[in-house]
Amino acid sequence: MSPYDGKNNQIQNVNRRMLSELVIKHLHDLGFKLEKRGFSFPHAKFKLRIDFLFRRGKKRYSVAVKSSRKMQLALMHLLPRAILRLQAESRSSRFLPILAIAVPMIEPRDIRRVAEYMDFYAPEMGWLLIDEHGRAVFMDKEKDQYAFLNAGKVEWIESLPPNDFMFSKNLQISVFDNIAVSDEQNMNMSRASSSSSRSSSSLSSIFPDSYSSSYSSSKVQLSFSDLEQWLLKVFLMSSSDVASDYWGGPKGYAENAFQLSKIANVSRMAANLWAQAMESSSYLKRIRRKEMILLRPKAILEEWVGRYRFSDNRIYPYRSMFPVSNPDAFFKEILNGIRRYNKELGSLAIAAHRACELHGIKHSSAKSNHIYCLGNIEKLAEILNLVPSDVEHKVDLFLVEPKYPKSVFGGILQKKGIPVCDILQCYLDLYHLPDRGREQANSVYENVISNIIRIRQGG
Repeated sequence: MSPYDGKNNQIQNVNRRMLSELVIKHLHDLGFKLEKRGFSFPHAKFKLRIDFLFRRGKKRYSVAVKSSRKMQLALMHLLPRAILRLQAESRSSRFLPILAIAVPMIEPRDIRRVAEYMDFYAPEMGWLLIDEHGRAVFMDKEKDQYAFLNAGKVEWIESLPPNDFMFSKNLQISVFDNIAVSDEQNMNMSRASSSSSRSSSSLSSIFPDSYSSSYSSSKVQLSFSDLEQWLLKVFLMSSSDVASDYWGGPKGYAENAFQLSKIANVSRMAANLWAQAMESSSYLKRIRRKEMILLRPKAILEEWVGRYRFSDNRIYPYRSMFPVSNPDAFFKEILNGIRRYNKELGSLAIAAHRACELHGIKHSSAKSNHIYCLGNIEKLAEILNLVPSDVEHKVDLFLVEPKYPKSVFGGILQKKGIPVCDILQCYLDLYHLPDRGREQANSVYENVISNIIRIRQGG
């Protein structure tokens, strides 16, 4: 026996405890409450033991945790046995099973691999995939939805994103800030001064055989996710020289990724990843990470509107309860209703053609009405005297649930008590609208956005 075996076992136990705390943290963020650790079933014919017993509402859940340095090893060797054990425990106890899988780094393709694997072998079982960066994906079988987690934030989606997506939440977290770590483990950590660096080091010790590469050392591609669009907006429009008439988001000139993270209220890692992606796409030049210079602004806008589709949002057609003979008078009544019931309506913003009208830069004569909203659409429609329209040619107004809520609502501004989308959001939305949208978008670019770009470039 090696003289170091005892020490190695002690470190492995510490790592196991830290992994357990990470699983508990993610499940807690999802609304689960821990009841027991290391729970055994005394009346089972064979010895059955699970890592955790959780409760959510009136239901109880058995959780098994497995970790592997590579996803392929987990799928081939670890998960089959864990699935069989959880299925046996579920038959014995009626607890709902959840399988937690820890890997060094979640790749988008790994999420789909796990989803397909679990759907085939254990379609009744929920699963939680976590990585050393503190990110997680949870498949909730009861809700039939996926949750993406980071830094205590949860985003629910109904279907998996494409394999080229990037996480839209903060990428830098501090999940172990309140966890006691042994002195022995601290000796293996880097001597970083910031709490976020300490978190990253301690987290990587869970996976001693993890990949040597990381996001920071690989070529990151621009995906125009919600987070990336938000950062691009802040980068372009947060300067104090940009008129507040067109941008209601945070103010401050971002010379580098660190300053951008502060202004946009995202993590430093998220801002750095965005800057790397911009640089790899030749849209940005960084000088010793102290200065960011915008390159090819027209090209990035062209790619942005090429990737973005207004139709990607959830669009609900509505008509007025009363006959509409004058579109402008109808829209005025809508605005009056928004002012009158503002506190009851939740987050909303006038979009597209009507937003340009409120901005005072209307070019075309299009009269279509679009309103972004979050929350109870039925309640909003009732307050505004709207009913669903099932006739294509009889639509008075579209209520829109945004696919990219952070980017849409982060820059809204008030125009005479009415929330209105920022001018860049107007440009994006208009570009693909059939009712002279491209014409209005070009006018917005020529009269406003081109000046904003000149300001960003120091012109």
